[in-house]
Amino acid sequence: MTDEDISNFWDELIGSQLSSVEFVMDYLQLRFDGPTINVTNPLTVTANENEITSWNDGFQDLLCGQLTKIVESVTFEREKALTIRFTDKSQIAVSVRPQDYSGPEAIYAHGFKNKSRLVE
Repeated sequence: MTDEDISNFWDELIGSQLSSVEFVMDYLQLRFDGPTINVTNPLTVTANENEITSWNDGFQDLLCGQLTKIVESVTFEREKALTIRFTDKSQIAVSVRPQDYSGPEAIYAHGFKNKSRLVE
């Protein structure tokens, strides 16, 4: 996929809400009114002047505090991060830096309207 295709792929999340968060053994699932992102790389939540990365103290509470928030924008920077910003200016950023991979993929996105999937 080209960078433009990837950007267009994520546009479907704009205006949707983070509807659920699931903690699954060694990864997370983020659901946005249908589309789902499985996250295996470090994820950082920034909200209310706090910034906490996955599996650190307070992370679960800060991440779950993002539930029902509406997505304002999504930015994908190759070899840096997938950043989801909410209308209240909080955000979730998934690292896609090569050194942060613990397996073959950082994210697996599925459930989008056009039936496409994205693995990065």
